[in-house]
Amino acid sequence: MAFISVSGDTGPIQSALDAIAAIGTRPQAVLESIGLELHDRTVRRMEQGIDPRGIRWETYAPLNPLYQENKETTHILIESGALRDDIHSEVEGNALLVGTDLIYGAIHQFGGVIRPKSAPALTFEMGGEIFHRGSVTIPARPYLGLGVGDEAAIIVRLDEFLSLAMRRR
Repeated sequence: MAFISVSGDTGPIQSALDAIAAIGTRPQAVLESIGLELHDRTVRRMEQGIDPRGIRWETYAPLNPLYQENKETTHILIESGALRDDIHSEVEGNALLVGTDLIYGAIHQFGGVIRPKSAPALTFEMGGEIFHRGSVTIPARPYLGLGVGDEAAIIVRLDEFLSLAMRRR
């Protein structure tokens, strides 16, 4: 057998490995950075009117023409901008959450049926007419979730953190 011996200061290598290990044991900074990226990408998709897979929301269900008459904008899910503006990310332990705290966020994401809680009917106005209905079905228009290009963006962010850790040697 043949061997060679390599000796020297391994401090820089150990320092870089410790920094890389810290990313795995204390990932909050990485998750916060990824969260900001996913926030921006989610808002951009909402402004484009597409779901995470790139499918236009009109494909699920076009807006009711009477409802469209009263809207100030042609964008779906963006009238006042409150839903879009409430999208945020937060880190809880080792988990990254991206979403909204708005009560109506889930009905737009998943769709569903709205029924009156304390009245005999839902009452609303569309196109200058007053309607009374026992229920209203809201179609799902997903806006949350990993979308086209999101995984690549996450890898880029992680790579940035790993590169910085390697330079700390």
